[in-house]
Amino acid sequence: MSKHGSEARLWAPRHSGWNLAHHLLPSFVLFAFLASSGTYALLHARPVLSTALLASALAMLMGVVAAYRRPTRDRAAGTAAVATSTGPRAATWFPMFRSSARWAAAIMGLAVVILVATVALSARLLLAYTNDTSILIVLLAAFLLATGVYVLNRGLHMARIGATAQEPGLYLTRSRIVLYDSRGTREIYWNDVAGIEAGDPAGRKPLGKRGPAWITVEQQPRSSQSPERLLILIHELTANPDQLLRTLEHYWRSAADRAELGTDAALGRVKNFAELD
Repeated sequence: MSKHGSEARLWAPRHSGWNLAHHLLPSFVLFAFLASSGTYALLHARPVLSTALLASALAMLMGVVAAYRRPTRDRAAGTAAVATSTGPRAATWFPMFRSSARWAAAIMGLAVVILVATVALSARLLLAYTNDTSILIVLLAAFLLATGVYVLNRGLHMARIGATAQEPGLYLTRSRIVLYDSRGTREIYWNDVAGIEAGDPAGRKPLGKRGPAWITVEQQPRSSQSPERLLILIHELTANPDQLLRTLEHYWRSAADRAELGTDAALGRVKNFAELD
């Protein structure tokens, strides 16, 4: 059961202005480091190294720009059809931000450039220098490879949410909760929900007044299998997360009211949850 719920507004203010800058502070720092290092390598006639570094910096910059493309105002919940494992269902829909498939493809292209340049650079340096400097070469290669893999993974997540035919977001049907986001498609039946709460990664707290990083919907364990869960990432939502959390808690506790999900009656109730702010 959630420890927060409608007792207080958790996500105030939303991601905009300086609050968004707090969220992206690590990306700003890494971009500055990569851009300056790449420029230095280019000025000192190190084309392969500068290619890997500047491609990494450009990918980071594109990630920041993509985050700033998010709307600053919450989108209202709506009624929509959703494809489930047992066919289409009417649902109450909380939208998420749809990434550009072309933007995602460009980021993945930069990731390939980073990885290819890193492999070429590592082979060249290991052949040219002695064993005394090999540890530094390995560390540099590991850093650039990690950057390339991170950028590629980010691009894949953006492509997954940008290319889906279904509008991304969280769908509440009479029987289940369905999530379409950057991690794919998942669903949990209401009767299998064990708990709903807002939280952060272990040992981490958000910068600024941002609220928790996600909303977790826990599933009851089945036999010896580990329990599954839906992880609703707040930074992907364009809907009001406080409203979403209150809605999830209400329909989890009130099974009789689930019959109205996917109708105008549910939208009226959901609107009232937003007005609690």
